[in-house]
Amino acid sequence: MQSFDSIVGTATRIEGDLHVDESLRIDGRLNGNLEQTVGKARWIIIGPNGEIRGNIRAQNVSVSGKVFGNIFASGSTELMEGCEVRGNITHKSITVEPGAIVHGQLIASPDGIDAEAAAKSIIDSARNDAP
Repeated sequence: MQSFDSIVGTATRIEGDLHVDESLRIDGRLNGNLEQTVGKARWIIIGPNGEIRGNIRAQNVSVSGKVFGNIFASGSTELMEGCEVRGNITHKSITVEPGAIVHGQLIASPDGIDAEAAAKSIIDSARNDAP
């Protein structure tokens, strides 16, 4: 079982960017970007009622709720049944359960290093190859 240093409850809405150093569970709503300092076994968990409208930059991310933005995970990404992600997901490893909804690209960054640069490179390459 994962322990969390902070939990954003279902009755909580945060407006603006959020920066965290440890694991965080979001069951409420965040309108802004979420950035987590990379460290040993740190997770961002978006619960079934959680919603983020912004980009996520973290070590490990598990989504059961909704994310409207890009996810940059230097480690693992888990997309649980019933979740919805509208944005690109850059990851080192990924698990997608049946029933997860993704409107965007899944971009593998094998070393998990500089996931954002890997995503930009792949997207730019795809745009240049387009007719």
